Amino acid sequence: MINRTKILPTLFLLIPATFCFSQNAINTIDNIPRDRLVTDQELLRLVDYSFSGLNIVESDVKKNDTKKAIELLAEYFRNRTNKNYFFDGKNILKEIELFQKSYPEEIKSIEKRSNEFIDTYGTDLKWKMPGVDKLGRPFTPNTIRYISRFPRAYENVLSAIFKKDNRSTAYLMTQLKDFIHDYESGKTEIGGNDVFERFYAGHRTRNLLFAYYLMLHTDNLRWEDQIFLIKVFLLHGARLIDVCKDFQYGNHQLHGLAGLYEMSIMFPELPVMSYWNNTALKTIMVHVEKEIKEDGFQFERASHYFKLDIMNYFRIFQISKVNNKKLPELLEHRFHKMFDAIVNVALPTKSLPILQDAQAVYSTQNDSLENNNAAELVDPKESFFLSIGAAVFNDPIYKFFANDILFPDLFWFFSDKEKDNYYKLKSQIPSVKSISLSESKYYVMRTGWDKDDLYMVIDGGLAQFKPDHSHGGILGVMVYGLGSELLPTYRVHYSDISYQYMKNSLVKNVALADRLLQGQNWIDNNARTGFGIWEKLPTPTVHEWITGNEYDYFSAVHNGFDSIGVNYNRSIIFFKPNFWLVIDKFVSKNIHSYEQLWQGEFSVLKDVNGIVKQNKESKFYVLQSDGTEMIIRPYSKYGINSVMFEKEAVRNYSFNTLLCPIKNNNDLSPAIKIFENKDYKLINITNGTLQSSVYFKKVDMLNLPEIKTDAQFVCLSYESDRLKSVLLYQGSKINVNEFSLTSLTPSVIEIEKGDDGIWRYSDLKGNLQNIKLEME
Repeated sequence: MINRTKILPTLFLLIPATFCFSQNAINTIDNIPRDRLVTDQELLRLVDYSFSGLNIVESDVKKNDTKKAIELLAEYFRNRTNKNYFFDGKNILKEIELFQKSYPEEIKSIEKRSNEFIDTYGTDLKWKMPGVDKLGRPFTPNTIRYISRFPRAYENVLSAIFKKDNRSTAYLMTQLKDFIHDYESGKTEIGGNDVFERFYAGHRTRNLLFAYYLMLHTDNLRWEDQIFLIKVFLLHGARLIDVCKDFQYGNHQLHGLAGLYEMSIMFPELPVMSYWNNTALKTIMVHVEKEIKEDGFQFERASHYFKLDIMNYFRIFQISKVNNKKLPELLEHRFHKMFDAIVNVALPTKSLPILQDAQAVYSTQNDSLENNNAAELVDPKESFFLSIGAAVFNDPIYKFFANDILFPDLFWFFSDKEKDNYYKLKSQIPSVKSISLSESKYYVMRTGWDKDDLYMVIDGGLAQFKPDHSHGGILGVMVYGLGSELLPTYRVHYSDISYQYMKNSLVKNVALADRLLQGQNWIDNNARTGFGIWEKLPTPTVHEWITGNEYDYFSAVHNGFDSIGVNYNRSIIFFKPNFWLVIDKFVSKNIHSYEQLWQGEFSVLKDVNGIVKQNKESKFYVLQSDGTEMIIRPYSKYGINSVMFEKEAVRNYSFNTLLCPIKNNNDLSPAIKIFENKDYKLINITNGTLQSSVYFKKVDMLNLPEIKTDAQFVCLSYESDRLKSVLLYQGSKINVNEFSLTSLTPSVIEIEKGDDGIWRYSDLKGNLQNIKLEME
């Protein structure tokens, strides 16, 4: 047991008066320089010598034998047992041997990446523009941001261990010393591309810490370099705490905090580190509370950044666990919910749809050279993240999405017991079907988890804070079915000329008025990396979301066309498990043109206003109920194909659009027709032996021979002319040939016929009103 009462008297003898303490923690006046590494003497003044084993170091400090004290300090950190990195230092050689046996192909990849980085950048780098790499390619701002992460640090070390050749480790240390020398000489980037920008400094800290512990535990680190690295960590902690102490929205600060937290938890013998660790955790918890919604999705609503934050929280969670540091319950709860969010939004392919800024999958030139113009991190697979969830929370549903074998990048983060539990865990198919993320405003319509099941995700929200990664695709959809992506969304590439185009409405499945795009007023970033944001995007308001066994219904508006005097509403009805009806309604006092955009390579059909896409196993039809004159225009730019439907010179107009995939062995084409009457609008859909009708009433009570109802609208689905199901929306009564139903108040009710021929109902809004169903 350490006697903490001895700490303060000892420290005050060793630390200048400007280095002040409170009763429980060091103040922010930490006396650590921000423009250089600490000296040996300054490092020794930062040590709490009350930790067991440091008394011999303190003895040499008192004798003013700095060199001996520093050498003994290095020996102490090499041999101590009070702190644990992700992997067990005592068993590291055994772990490395197991890694080599388990991932032979990854060994080759690690060695290849390490060699390529060395061959591409060398040891005497330019950390400030302009510069060129060893292949003669000019540096871009992205190059500086990339190399400043030290992205191959631990791979350099692993490569040296695998090959039993320390040259790549020597390269790493030479490059790091070059970086520090240039930093201390004022020869590194500052401003928008500052090499200590939180995102990049946080990654660099973690990468170097991983390399440090690999070298330390494999006896592959000279004590002089060990001390040098500890000084580097102190510099990074000082720089990061300055920009991470006060909360700011966004993943950049969280990456910095995660790096700071992980590094600082490992050195409690330096009281300033303990202060940084506790301070970082406080700010991390603000991120947890404000940025991870209760539905589990990250506040920026971008699938890529959501996944990156999972890795941040996982490393925070795991490094705390192995060091027995208790975290607030909210962190574990929200961290757990993040995996639920992946499950809830995932496609039948087990992957997330591309939502907002989801980064391009980079391949280096000729698949052999480092990309020196990559603006962001590669987007890992969802199976990678659900492997984390399965291993941490022992959840069989997460294992359904995960790999049977842990990803090699995750090998080092789990104990032997945790790995063994992961491999024993059986997978379980999720039961979740249609669902909404109520806070994040993503709405998923799905029929199941087989590759042929149908799926749609609707973007019904807008990031309230820091909407930097938001696209001009509000109320847009992504659709999958019958084994193919039917209506895609696309990845973006920040440093490519296409980025601004890819971030706006022409590559979304949306509707427009007068071709007015949703994203307005482009703002480039100061760092000149290609990234930019829209100053203005529409604000959506979701009016309705209901889901049942036979029908899902979504309805929402946005204000994107208010400036031209157009009100807009998108409604979607899913007739499970077969097709969707999309209704885009425009209302205005003036004449306008209205457009619908559908992404993909389609063929225009003859005799109807429609298009079809031929997939490997299916055909996908997009058909308009309006048979009158309409412009249908294919459009292609930057390799992205789409089709625009356009209705010109109208005030009020509705696109009533059927989205219908069918198997290739089905020779019958679907059809949609509309009938307008003074009392109602009727849309009829046929798809082989399936028929569906939707009645929208215009009077208080619809009174027809085949249907009587006061509902706002009614959906009826037939198979071979036999009524199978009905959706009553906001009605209290309905009478059809087979049954009549009455409700105490207007309700949303799904009525379906069972295999036994009995009609049963479900109140989809859960109002629990008195409902009476009678057979005719």
